[in-house]
Amino acid sequence: DCPVCTLPVVQNTDARDNETLLKLGRKTFEYRCVYCAMSDAQSSLNGDLKILAPSETKGKPVEIARINNEWKTADGVVFVAVKASHKVCQDTYRAFSSREAFDAYAAQNKETLGDVKPVTLAEMVKLSAPQPEKK
Repeated sequence: DCPVCTLPVVQNTDARDNETLLKLGRKTFEYRCVYCAMSDAQSSLNGDLKILAPSETKGKPVEIARINNEWKTADGVVFVAVKASHKVCQDTYRAFSSREAFDAYAAQNKETLGDVKPVTLAEMVKLSAPQPEKK
């Protein structure tokens, strides 16, 4: 089960990858989506780490690294980030190696995603940051 949303991690299929992996030292954690992994990284995990987020290409995840508290990924990487039930977060929070790949995914999943715009790494980090509790 995902350490953040507690739902079962959606397993990879023959057609696409779904599991998001976070590597911290020698430990590897599985998450339901990239949002859950980044949220956990920011709320409870210290130090350098690497997230392998499913991309548009099976077997080629997008690598996101946090090194010295700075988030980095390859040039051109964008994310889909649509707030929805965690029952579909593996579809509504994903990484893409390019804007073109994002556009193709958004077009194929318009019913679930609506008129979605791509999100940058900096925006994704901000979206997944733990929210201060209201008093």
